[in-house]
Amino acid sequence: MFIFNKKYESRIWNKKKYYGLIIGLFLMISIILKILFLYLFYFQSKIFQNNKKINFLIIHILLIFLITILTIRYHYKKLYLIPFCIFPISIRTFFNINLSLIIHLITILLLSLITPNSSEFIFLQVITGFLVILTTKKNIYKITNLFFSVGKIIITYIITFCSLTLIRKGSLENISLNTFYLFFLSGILTLLVHPLIFFFEKLLNITSDISLLEFSDINTPILRLLSKKAPGTLQHVLTVANIAEEAAISIGANSLLAKIGAIYHDIGKISNSIFFIENQYNNTLNPHENISPKESAKIILEHVTIGIKLAKKHHLPDLIMDFIRTHHGNRIIHFFYEKQKKIYPNLIIDEKQFQYSGPKPFSKEMAIVMICDSVEAASKSIKNPSNKDLENIVENIINKQKKENQFSNVNITFKEIEKIKKVLKKKLINIYHTTRIEYPI
Repeated sequence: MFIFNKKYESRIWNKKKYYGLIIGLFLMISIILKILFLYLFYFQSKIFQNNKKINFLIIHILLIFLITILTIRYHYKKLYLIPFCIFPISIRTFFNINLSLIIHLITILLLSLITPNSSEFIFLQVITGFLVILTTKKNIYKITNLFFSVGKIIITYIITFCSLTLIRKGSLENISLNTFYLFFLSGILTLLVHPLIFFFEKLLNITSDISLLEFSDINTPILRLLSKKAPGTLQHVLTVANIAEEAAISIGANSLLAKIGAIYHDIGKISNSIFFIENQYNNTLNPHENISPKESAKIILEHVTIGIKLAKKHHLPDLIMDFIRTHHGNRIIHFFYEKQKKIYPNLIIDEKQFQYSGPKPFSKEMAIVMICDSVEAASKSIKNPSNKDLENIVENIINKQKKENQFSNVNITFKEIEKIKKVLKKKLINIYHTTRIEYPI
C-alpha cells in the first residue's frame, strides 16, 4: 500500500478505506517504534536515559522520512538517489555499531510503508546498509575510509539490484541504466556525511570522532599554555595519551577518545604548576616543604576544579571535561593524608579534606586514563627501575584502584583489565629500557 506514488493517486478511496489506511499505518508505525524504544531500554540504557541522544536519533529518522516523502511525492522515480546509508554511518560515528544497525533497520521498515516496490526497497537498503556498517571502521573521519565506504555502497547496490532482477525476471535484458546512475549518485552523496555530522554536533551539542581529531593538535591555545606554564605536565600527558591509546585498542575501546581525554586531563596544573612533581627540577625547592599537608592537599585537589574552568573557557566539549573530572575518581591523596596524621596523631583527621570529589570513571576510556595516569606518574618515582619494578607498579596500582572500587561505575571485565596490564607493562619497559647506540659528541 503506497500512499504517495502518483500511480495510486488516481485511485478513488471511500472514507472507510481511507480511515482504514490511516489506522493501519498508525498501528504499524507504533509497533515499529515500540521495538526501537524497547531495544534502547534494554540494550542501550545510557542512550535511553539521555534526552539529547534520543532527540538525535528521532531527528535522524524524521529527516530521512521527510526527504523520502518529498521525493516520492514529486520525483518518485528518483527514490534511489537518496543516500540512505548516510544516516547509519553518521550514527555509527557518534555511537556504536549495534545501534546503527538497529536504527537503519527500523528506518527502512518505516519507509517501506510508503515506498513503491517495498520488498525490493527493503532488500536493497537493508543489505547495503548492513554491509557498509559492518565493514566500515568507526574512524570515518579519515577520508580514505569514507571513499572506500562509497565504493562499497555503489557496488552492493548494483549487485543486489541485479540479483533481485534475476530472481524476478530471470534475465537482465530490460534493466535500466538510469537506476545504476542513481545508485552511483547516491553513493557520491554519502560524502555529505561530514557536513551532516558537523550539523548535528552544533545542533545538539554532542561530539563525534571528527571533532575529537581537531583537539589532538598540541598547538591548541590551551595546550600551548600548558607547554609554557607546566612543561613537565605536558610531557606527562603526552606519555599517558600514548599508553592509553594502545590500552584502548587492546580491549576494543575508543582509542581516539582515550588519547584525547588523556592529553587534556591535567590542564588544571597550569595553575600552581610548581606544586606538581613533574614540574619540579633538581635545583628547585619543593614548595610543599613550606606549607602544611592540608594546604598541599588543597592545592593538589584544586587542579581538577581549575581544569574544568579552563576547559569551559576554551570551549572543550563535555566529553573531554569528563576525563578531567574522573581521572582521580574519589581517591584520597594518601601521601599528605598520612603526613597530616603523623603531625597530629591525637586529632581526628577528616578524610574528605584529602579526597577528590569524583565522580568515578563511568566509561572504559576514562578508566584507562585513570590507570595510565597513575601508573606513569608512579613509574617516574623510581630511579632506574628494573622490568620487575615496572611490572609490580602496574599490578599494585591497578589492584589498589580495584580495592577502592574506582571501577564500580564502568562496564569493564577482569579479562579486559588483564589486557590493559599487559599493554602497560610492555609500554613502560619500552620507555625505560630502550637501547640506544652511543654517538660520538
